[in-house]
Amino acid sequence: MYSNGIIKKISIHNFRSHNNLIIDSNSGNVVLFGENGAGKTNILDAISMFSPGKGIRNSKHENMVNNDSSSKKFEIKILMKFNHGDLNFHKTFNGDSGKPQINYFIDDEKVSSNNLLDYLRVIWVTPVMEKVMLQSHSEKRKFFDRIIFNINKDHLKNCRKLEKLLKERINLLDQYNSDGEWITIIEDKISDVSFDILEERKKKIELLNKYLCKISEPFTSCVVQLSHKLQSVLFQLSKKEFKQKYSDILRKNRAIDKEISRTSLNINSVEFDIYKSKNLNLEAKDCSTGEQKSMLISIIISVCKIIKDLNPNLTLIVLIDEAMAHFDEKHREKLFDELLQLNSQVWYTGVSKELFKSISEQTVFFEVKNNI
Repeated sequence: MYSNGIIKKISIHNFRSHNNLIIDSNSGNVVLFGENGAGKTNILDAISMFSPGKGIRNSKHENMVNNDSSSKKFEIKILMKFNHGDLNFHKTFNGDSGKPQINYFIDDEKVSSNNLLDYLRVIWVTPVMEKVMLQSHSEKRKFFDRIIFNINKDHLKNCRKLEKLLKERINLLDQYNSDGEWITIIEDKISDVSFDILEERKKKIELLNKYLCKISEPFTSCVVQLSHKLQSVLFQLSKKEFKQKYSDILRKNRAIDKEISRTSLNINSVEFDIYKSKNLNLEAKDCSTGEQKSMLISIIISVCKIIKDLNPNLTLIVLIDEAMAHFDEKHREKLFDELLQLNSQVWYTGVSKELFKSISEQTVFFEVKNNI
């Protein structure tokens, strides 16, 4: 098993503000410090490329290429040090010709982005993420689905499978009569994977809430509530009953869905509400900015603990972007202590080394300068 790994070295070429950058990071803690705009977050973004998706900034790959470059390519390499030995991870992007190509390699063997979850999980906190308390239910769903697939990698596979099936169903409705036999097969598959996704969301949100109950001061706990539009008709059914009932709903809605070019009732029509207390009388969106930030950190700490408690040997990389500057000393020390107990590598960014003096003995410091 690829257990308890850390990033031993990272090499970045032509990615965002960095032309060529190498960092030796053979430590439990890594602090990237330097002036604002020097490119600290861009380094964390490079690391986040080894988690499925579009990374910390959730932007298109073509927008990640260094602006000063004449090419439309970038590459990132990380050398992972595991208990059993080292592995080289490599991501490339080539947008120079035709359809952009995104490739992942592990020790020169090509893999899919899903395969990355077999080796490591990357969890991050950025200032932008504080807005999750105020975002739409769609954005909250993406936030919590990412959390869930980092706990259970099969959730990502199911979410991507559902996305593909929903598109395939609409394409078939556009091309053929609404009573096509193949459409029925697709709808049965949609019902099957939808049940698995819903069950996983419910179970993992329940688990998250149990861990959030254990959050202690100075951080602020919270409660996450999950509901969806299909809840009233598909509540507490067995998988067999769910599949039959939901397949019937899809069949009845074919004409409507064909007209609007989307599946009107699907399990992604979901609502995630975050409350400050168990009484559910104060939503996070109505709390102060400081409380929202504290709740976000509480969620991330809880997720990290769940990941490590379910599999203590799993490799977890935690990225904390500019969080320290906005916390008082009490919050900083508590966060340092919580993250230290994870037995995982943590990457921090900050303007000053002074913010991290209490963990300096077990930390590698790297100064990031403009125009590297």
